[in-house]
Amino acid sequence: MLSAEAVSLSFAGRSVLREVSLTVTPGEVLGLSGPSGAGKSTLARVLSGTLAPDAGRVLWQGSALPRHHPGPVAHVPQSPELAVDPRWTVGRILANAAPPDPEVLAALAIRPAWAERHPAELSGGELARVSLARFFLPTTRVLICDEITAQLDALAAQALWQALTPLARHRGMALIVISHDAALRRALCSRQITLDPRPVAA
Repeated sequence: MLSAEAVSLSFAGRSVLREVSLTVTPGEVLGLSGPSGAGKSTLARVLSGTLAPDAGRVLWQGSALPRHHPGPVAHVPQSPELAVDPRWTVGRILANAAPPDPEVLAALAIRPAWAERHPAELSGGELARVSLARFFLPTTRVLICDEITAQLDALAAQALWQALTPLARHRGMALIVISHDAALRRALCSRQITLDPRPVAA
């Protein structure tokens, strides 16, 4: 189980997160919403351990979140083109953290022919799948999906979620879905939290 207890964080004197608390249980799909600037991506970075809070704490199974990487919580960023090295081939990108998992590649419809291509040679939907596949590691138990389909057209977005959710469910992974799309959150999530700026259970 992943939990945040009264997490607060400020940048340059501006409060971004103020006493945010939440829990995520194994296999759960939790929605996270809020207006732009409410701190959703900042919270994702805190929960994944890439950013330390000023106050409060993040716990994994009742103990401090491990600081080693890759850890149990992975943050998938919104813009895949900014998250991969454009000079690398797709094959190198996929193998960077660990050998690619054939089950993941098949579920996300990542074709072997892409291995020698570079990110600029893929469509937005294809690159989103490649970026996502990098986070399906043996250590990953919680996947934070930060507006991962916001830049895709409706068909590509639907296809990505239809591939992602069964794969995560099969592996017992929890998902945190950060999205401005209320319909998407209702369709995917069993529970929702809103940052505005204080979290309110929905």
